Amino acid sequence: MIGIAAYAAIAGGLFIALWRYPAVALAGVLCMFGLEQWGQATTSFFAQHHTATNLLIGGMLVLALIIQGVRKGFSIFTGYPVVGWLTLALFLYAFASTQWAPRPDISLDIWASRWPYLVTFLILSSLVVTEAKDLRYAFTALILIGGGLSTLLLFFVKWGVRRIVLVEGLGEQGFGSPLAVSAMAGMVVLVAILADPWPHSKLWLPVKWVIVGLSLALIVRSGSRGQLLGVIALSAGCWPLSRGMKNSRQFVAWILLLVFFAGITAWAMQEFWTNRETYYVDGSRWSERAMQGAMSGRLDQAILLVRLWYKTPETMFFGLGNSASFDPRILGIYPHFVPLEILAEEGLVGIAAFLAILFVVTRNALRCYRYVYQVPSERPIVAALIAMFLYSLLLALKQGSLLGNLEVFMFGILLGKYAQRYTAIHHQKDESELSRAPAIEVFSRYPTLTSRGEY
Repeated sequence: MIGIAAYAAIAGGLFIALWRYPAVALAGVLCMFGLEQWGQATTSFFAQHHTATNLLIGGMLVLALIIQGVRKGFSIFTGYPVVGWLTLALFLYAFASTQWAPRPDISLDIWASRWPYLVTFLILSSLVVTEAKDLRYAFTALILIGGGLSTLLLFFVKWGVRRIVLVEGLGEQGFGSPLAVSAMAGMVVLVAILADPWPHSKLWLPVKWVIVGLSLALIVRSGSRGQLLGVIALSAGCWPLSRGMKNSRQFVAWILLLVFFAGITAWAMQEFWTNRETYYVDGSRWSERAMQGAMSGRLDQAILLVRLWYKTPETMFFGLGNSASFDPRILGIYPHFVPLEILAEEGLVGIAAFLAILFVVTRNALRCYRYVYQVPSERPIVAALIAMFLYSLLLALKQGSLLGNLEVFMFGILLGKYAQRYTAIHHQKDESELSRAPAIEVFSRYPTLTSRGEY
C-alpha cells in the first residue's frame, strides 16, 4: 500500500506544482529513474509496464513547456546556447556514424530505445528553464522529491547486496540499477548543500542535514564508489563558491561539512556493508585494491576499442561508428569511459566536437563565476549548477555510454543559458549607462574614433 500511495503523492505533488512553477518538471526528469525503481520495487503494475514512469514524466515535461509557452510566448524557444548546438551536432554525427558501424542493426536498435531520452534531456529539459528563478524552483523540487525518494529507497524496499529487488513482473524477478538511484541521491546532496533554498530558516536547517545524510547513506548502500567520492569532493570544492571563504567562521563550517560526510559514511558502511562483503572476491568492495581493479578493467575495455580505431586513417578520422562496442566481436557492451568511447566510435570529428563542448562550458562557467562574484545572491545556484555538471562529467569517466550519460550535456546547456542571461544583463546595463552618460564621456569610451568620424 505504501508503494502506490508514495508514488501517487510524488507524481501528484509534481503535477500540482508545475501549474505554478513549470520548471519543477526538470526535477521530475532528474528523479525519473529513482521514481521508476520505487514503483517497480513496490507495485506489480509498474514492474509489468516498464515505461509507465518514463511516459508520465515525459508527459509532465511537455505540459510544463505548454504552460511556459502560454505565459511567455515563443521566447522559450529563443536563446538556445552555442553549447546546445554543439551538443546536437555531436549527437547527429553519432547517429550518422551508425551507418558504417560493424553492426548497424545493433547500433540502430540502441538508438531506437534511447531517442526519447535524447529529446527529453538535450532539448525539452533546457527549454523549460527560461530564467534564473526557474533553476531555484527546479532545485527546490529536486531536494524535496529526490530526498523523499532516497528515504523510501533506503528503508522501504528489498535489497539484494547493492541492487534493489524489483517485484516479479512477467514471471521474472529483476534488479534495479544501483548507479541510477545513487546518481539521483548525489544530485540531491549537491543541491541541498550548495543551492540551499532556505538558508535562513531554522526549520529547514535540521531537515536539510537529514535529507543530505539519508541521500549519502543511499549512495553507500548502493555501493556506488564513484558517486560517493564525487559528491564529497565537489561539495567541499564548490562550497567556497556557494558560501565564500572570507573568515574563520566559514572555514570552520567547511571543516564541519567534511566531518559530517565522514560520520555519515562511516555509519552507512557499518550499517549496510558489514557482513555483506562475502559477495566480493577481493574481500571488500570499498578497498583500494577493488577500486583500482574496477578502474583498470574499464580502461582496458576502452583501450581495446581505441586500438581498433587506430588501425586505419578512415576509422581514425570518422570513427568506428556509434555503438560499435556493442558488437559481440568487439566488447558486447559499452566501455564505461565516455571520452575514449567518443574518440573510438566518432573519431577525430566526434572528439573535436566533445572537446569544443567542454571548452565552451568552461568558458561559460568562468563567465558565470565573474557575475556571481558581484552578485552573492546568485552564488548558490551557479555553484550547484557547476557542481552538477562536474558530477555528471565525473560519472561519464566510470560508467555508461555517450547515449546513457545525457545529464552532463544537459547541465552544460543550462550553464550556457545562464551565461547568456548574465551577458544580456551586462549588455543592458552598459547601454543604460551610455544613455545616461554625458556626450563627452560616451566618446571617451571609444578612443580610436578620430575627429573625422573614422575608425
